[in-house]
Amino acid sequence: MTLALLLIASLVLGFVGGVIGSLLFAIPGPAGAQGAPGQDGLDGLQGETGSQGPAGPTGPQGEQGPQGLQGIPGTDGINSILQTIQNRNTTIQNTENYTAMEWFNMSESDSSMMVTIDVQQNSRLLVQFSATVSLEPPGSLRMRIVVDNSLNSTESVSSVGPPSAGTFKFPSHIEFLTEPLNSGFHTIHLQLLRETGSPIILDRTLTVIEITG
Repeated sequence: MTLALLLIASLVLGFVGGVIGSLLFAIPGPAGAQGAPGQDGLDGLQGETGSQGPAGPTGPQGEQGPQGLQGIPGTDGINSILQTIQNRNTTIQNTENYTAMEWFNMSESDSSMMVTIDVQQNSRLLVQFSATVSLEPPGSLRMRIVVDNSLNSTESVSSVGPPSAGTFKFPSHIEFLTEPLNSGFHTIHLQLLRETGSPIILDRTLTVIEITG
């Protein structure tokens, strides 16, 4: 009996000890230090390019530029160009020696500003003159085309006055279309009239075109 009690007591103590021991081992220890971060992984593949978006609305139309100079008439089944003569001069032509307020043929000092042309019966002449005029105020210069000393074009006027100061450059352009002419030689002059100052004529071109119908 006594031996049986001792065995039971031993078993109970063993069981209690086991439970206490398991509880002691089940208590977690302190957390360890955090490990170093791992290396970055490789970049993934680039995705495909997306489709282009729709075009934006069209902007407003810009302002229309100035109208250009009239071109030389071409063959249109009615009129045709028979011949063209063109003279150009790039020298400087000072007008200070011309008497003011009188018309002069520029060919007196520049022979390129005169053209003589032999035309067919009823031909017409299209004459064009272009130049650059340099002026210091006060200065004014008029130019025109004259055919056979009787047919005059409209005048080109380049003028500048006070309070302007300095040197000014102006483009000058004249066009003149005659009526049908008699056959034979006809002479075209560029004429100038100095009003004030000493205008200077720079690059200049005189073009004569025979047109027939």
